[in-house]
Amino acid sequence: MKEIIPTIITSVTSIIIALITAGVFNMMKEKRAKQNSRNKLSQQIETDEIVHSTLREIRRKYNADRIYVIQFHNGGNFYTSSAMQKASVTYERCSDGLERITEKIQNVFVSHYNWLIKQTMEHGLFIHDCEHIPDISTRALIKKFGTQSMVALPITDKDNHLIALLCMDWVFSEHVEIYCENEEFTKTFVEEFKTDTESVKNFLI
Repeated sequence: MKEIIPTIITSVTSIIIALITAGVFNMMKEKRAKQNSRNKLSQQIETDEIVHSTLREIRRKYNADRIYVIQFHNGGNFYTSSAMQKASVTYERCSDGLERITEKIQNVFVSHYNWLIKQTMEHGLFIHDCEHIPDISTRALIKKFGTQSMVALPITDKDNHLIALLCMDWVFSEHVEIYCENEEFTKTFVEEFKTDTESVKNFLI
């Protein structure tokens, strides 16, 4: 019996040490997880501030009334288990007094933007007069927000997959005429706009 007692004590001590060690390890793990979460949140807030600031400066430069980013995402699954492809406005800067569209364009089916996406994917979309948009549903959707002229650029990831659209609208500002010739945007404007938006695109990839 005396020989067994030390063994029992050793075993119990080992179990206690193991439990304490596991508890400390879990506490440290949770602490690191919380710290990582705070760091990611801080990084996201910093990124958001930079994107919003950059969008504001671009809008002001071209005297546009609204500039925004439409990002694509998985919006759940159909009964067939296929993924729902949806889109949401995630960033927006607009003129004082102009109604924001962020709250109105959330979790919208990508199929609503088929024409806009196809036209934008290759070289970007530059429409001086939205009344001339041939696709009726797209024209109605854009005119719903009072847009008279608009431009849009594709944002792709490293594998060249489309992940978002960067759009800029003119609603009541007339300054856009400076950038147009024969009702078409000038090549200078197109190139400048593409260059100005590169920094925003890099933050979203």
